[in-house]
Amino acid sequence: MLSSILYGLAHVANIVFNLVTVLVIISVGISWFNVDPYNPFVAGIRSLTEPLYRPFRAIASKVPGPFDFAPMIVLLVVVFLQKSVPTYLMMLSNQMK
Repeated sequence: MLSSILYGLAHVANIVFNLVTVLVIISVGISWFNVDPYNPFVAGIRSLTEPLYRPFRAIASKVPGPFDFAPMIVLLVVVFLQKSVPTYLMMLSNQMK
């Protein structure tokens, strides 16, 4: 029973990580264009991604230049988690069978 829950949780985690990746990519794309910040779609994307960027802005602000590296750092963390968390949950699921 618990192994099935862990197996399902691994798939849900993978889907969540994919959604976060897509949101970050859309957020970066939005930042390249002069869009209306009061557009509900734009405001929604920013309200979902800005809390993810905030912890990494302190690190990214130390790099000189006009680029914001916080989205790239977020993507690196998400890729790391996407490769490790579902794999670990699947391994636990297989050990419980």
